Amino acid sequence: MTIKKTILFFGAFLTAVITIASGEAQTYSTAGFYAVEGSPRRVSNFNPGWRFMKGAVTGAEKVDFDDSNWEAANLPHGLEILGFNGSGGRNYQGEAWYRKEFTAKPTVSGGRTFIYFEAVMGEAQVWVNGQHVAEHYGGYLPFTADITEVLNESGKNVVTVMADNTDSKLYPPGQPQNRLDFTYMGGIYRDAYLIQTGPVHVTLTELSDTVAGGGIFAVTTDINGKDAKMEVRTEVSNTSKQSQQITVHTILEDADGKELLKVSDSLELNAGEVQQLAAKLEPKNVRLWHTEDPYLHYVRTEVMAGGNVIDSLKTRVGIRLFEMRGPEGLFLNKEWIGKKVIGANRHQDYPYVGNALPNSGQWRDAKLLREGGCHVVRAGHYPQDPAFYDACDALGLLTTTANPGWHFFNFDEKVFEERLYDDTRKLVRRDRNVASILMWETAINEYPKQPDYAMNRMHNIAHEEFPFPGMFTVADYKEAKKGGLDIYYHGNDKEINSFNREFGDGGEVDNWYSQNATTRVKMEWGEKPLLQQSLKQAQTLNHRFATSKVRFGAALWAGIDHYRGYHVDPFHGGLLNAYRIPRFTYSLYRSQNSPDYEVPGIAAGPMVFNTHQLTQISPEDVIIYSNCEEIRLTWLGEEIGTQKPSGDGKYKHLPHPPFVFKDVFDFSKIRSRGKNKIENAEMIVEGLINGEVVVRDEKPYPQRTSGLVLEVADEGVGLIADGSDFVPVRAIVVDQNGIKKILASESVFFEVEGPAEIIGDASTGANPVRTSLGVATALIRATTESGAITVRAHVNGLESGSLEFKSEAAGLNLAFDATYAEASRKPEKNNATVIVSSAAGDDLPADVKELQQALKALQLELVGKDQTIMDLMSKQKE
Repeated sequence: MTIKKTILFFGAFLTAVITIASGEAQTYSTAGFYAVEGSPRRVSNFNPGWRFMKGAVTGAEKVDFDDSNWEAANLPHGLEILGFNGSGGRNYQGEAWYRKEFTAKPTVSGGRTFIYFEAVMGEAQVWVNGQHVAEHYGGYLPFTADITEVLNESGKNVVTVMADNTDSKLYPPGQPQNRLDFTYMGGIYRDAYLIQTGPVHVTLTELSDTVAGGGIFAVTTDINGKDAKMEVRTEVSNTSKQSQQITVHTILEDADGKELLKVSDSLELNAGEVQQLAAKLEPKNVRLWHTEDPYLHYVRTEVMAGGNVIDSLKTRVGIRLFEMRGPEGLFLNKEWIGKKVIGANRHQDYPYVGNALPNSGQWRDAKLLREGGCHVVRAGHYPQDPAFYDACDALGLLTTTANPGWHFFNFDEKVFEERLYDDTRKLVRRDRNVASILMWETAINEYPKQPDYAMNRMHNIAHEEFPFPGMFTVADYKEAKKGGLDIYYHGNDKEINSFNREFGDGGEVDNWYSQNATTRVKMEWGEKPLLQQSLKQAQTLNHRFATSKVRFGAALWAGIDHYRGYHVDPFHGGLLNAYRIPRFTYSLYRSQNSPDYEVPGIAAGPMVFNTHQLTQISPEDVIIYSNCEEIRLTWLGEEIGTQKPSGDGKYKHLPHPPFVFKDVFDFSKIRSRGKNKIENAEMIVEGLINGEVVVRDEKPYPQRTSGLVLEVADEGVGLIADGSDFVPVRAIVVDQNGIKKILASESVFFEVEGPAEIIGDASTGANPVRTSLGVATALIRATTESGAITVRAHVNGLESGSLEFKSEAAGLNLAFDATYAEASRKPEKNNATVIVSSAAGDDLPADVKELQQALKALQLELVGKDQTIMDLMSKQKE
């Protein structure tokens, strides 16, 4: 029998140089597909080598514009490095400009070249070589431009992007940031790609006018045991000046690339013509995608002419079928899903970089939430990054996608409504191949005033674009009823399936101005507040498991701490804090998985988490979260006893209630006259199943603060040398035995050697950085050169720590001009922009300050009234 063992021990600080193996590099989709080696279709990473200027600029779209004084930037880019607290409208709003020099030649004669942006916040205008090639409104969906006709094939090209994140009521979300529950941030904050094809090619979805078409659309239409029926739609374009006789091969592959099925269609494609094909596939005895076995297949598409491959790409798919069966609940692949689908909401921001989180960070978020007991993540309140959905697919994490919006509909400008419909269409086209998406939030979130006809139109558009089983639109139940949507958020209908979209927070807030709540706790407040918060959340979680199958799941607000537009304080109620460090509640959620729960790539199985921290201010009771049948507790060498979970009625519906050992800890018993002579000062927690120990946790008593130990929090996802990827590195304050000191309050200074840099500096509180619960986090960003990286951390008077790891070469070709990038002005140290709210400006007259403060209070009051109405409605629904 193998016993899982955890020890709160970080290695002796005297040997504080730690070398780690590089994590595995994940693969991410590009513009919704995966590149095929050797294909005429070439995909390049267009993120590195930009220059950037914040503010309005005249003439920057011109090729010969002098941008030598602009700052160097790599994408994803968020305009600025914000301090840890970026809430309350402290981020920049206004125009920002980007320029980049590059070279690009079509792969074959007559080929096409496209620039693809996953997202640019707000209004985007794009020029190439001085010619306007694209505009886009809205900050969360992709757009692309065919730049073939303006491309200089024999030399330098210049691309210019104007990104404006100013408040606008003309496109979703429309709500001014100071009345919004999240922040717009800004910039080209997601990935960009350069895509080159031949003249005959599979179309890019964003450029297609075909309903339920464009690119590749692969869907499972039925499941019978392990047999499936699928339809794969492929749209092909001929941009040459002559007709082409082509054959399109649709090939189903397993995860290792082995061919399982092949369907071929031949056709003549006239010059300038676009055609869509529909291949029917019936794979037998296949491995279906399931939340507990998220196996993924690939559809490889080959376009042939004259015996040659003229275009090829892969689309990753999960062969699965969702059904809503009313009182019987949610069905996956013709079987009840087998569990209450519990999880959390997610916003996308991160300390210092704002929304500009690289693909690795998206993947880590999904992995952390999945390992923390989340079986679903609700998108709040906009489409998440494609890399996040890639991770959800691979990890079996159910999720949602949503039209951008919160508490706002523009009744005065028709263009807002039209753009909302357009967003709905583009939303479905972008995410229709994502296996893990269960619900489509097409209506505007939390807004009863939105027109019935508008909600119904968006619902119909979603079904037009996804005319197959498994499309479920969703909104709060009164809006869903009025708009004719498929599923209800909240609601008590016994025939229509429902989902509790947000729980665990709103009812605890004192008022909408102060925003204090027992469920919102900063990590640095320490053990007792974190424990109080988690026990409160245990009670609210208990109610979720008490519901019938018709309500198939629920999502905590929220999974991760996030910035807010309308309030100066970030939200501090996440399972993870903003640095992605787990709170106690994280382990509470994780403990609800059964001990035999297994998901490939996810840490699971029997677990124990001891909330007690063994400090001079720790409580007498010992609370343990575990999925074991019994817990045996030993303290100071004495066996305290073996107990079953708490019988408190507040937790009776939880699969695994907390374990409560009363009156165990007495600090006065930890005494020794001798130096460093405390004996047996450790708390041992053993988890038992069928009377046998299956997991053991040893927590020694922490003593004298002595040094630092470093660890990289990469979650097994390697660092890629693409100029924007980063990993969090933790500096942990430890005692002379390497035991974590949670009460330590130190200012940790980080330094780095090798092809990397530290994000932020003293002006943003990023370096040096204060410890929280004994931990300080620095973000280490790779350059475009791969190699060995050394990170060191120092505190005056303590032993320093060191960590060595490597960045790996980028998988995709990096499309940028190295000379242009090298000559760009680098950000100076200690001069990062610090945005200060004008309401706090010391140089303003007293009457102006008073007026601004009154205006802020009024804004919060208006938001509060909206939210109070929603809270009351939510309570009625529950």
